[in-house]
Amino acid sequence: MIRGAGIVLLLGLAGWSLLQAGMVQGKAWLGQHLLERAWSQVMESGEAVEPWPGAVSHPVARLSMPRLNLDHLVLEGADGPVLAWGPGMEIGPNGQRLIAAHRDTHFRSLRGLEPGDRAALQHGDGRIEHWTVARIDIVDARRTAIDMAGEGDHLLLVTCYPFDATEPGGPLRLVASLYPAFTETSEERI
Repeated sequence: MIRGAGIVLLLGLAGWSLLQAGMVQGKAWLGQHLLERAWSQVMESGEAVEPWPGAVSHPVARLSMPRLNLDHLVLEGADGPVLAWGPGMEIGPNGQRLIAAHRDTHFRSLRGLEPGDRAALQHGDGRIEHWTVARIDIVDARRTAIDMAGEGDHLLLVTCYPFDATEPGGPLRLVASLYPAFTETSEERI
């Protein structure tokens, strides 16, 4: 009897753990679908649109990297609650941009990132900035801080590392530095 109760308890705990892990993946998938509707409205009006009542953020851009099959809406802010729904963007005082996302959801394709890869960042006003990956670094977040006040026009993509880590929240980060290739306006695309 005690052995049977122990087995039921262990199966219940295993089921709970699987449910929790699935919720992160499910939130990431659902978030991008709900954000698509809000992004369509942003592209029409140019105004920030809340994707659902009580949302922690709203879409401000779309990041795509065709070679990596990456195409995600980017939210304003890069804290934990935002990153649960999608990549988040912070902008420094001098215009430097940082886009962060989880290694096991939205940025899992960065596993194959290489210098020279191209990225496009579309803004709500229709502008599309084209970027090139200049370098990829693995840094220890306990020893290396990202300077958001950095000079120059560049974009950083940041995610946890290594991609196959079994424990979340480790100290290592993959930091990809991208530099502008060119910008096209909505008039140029017509």
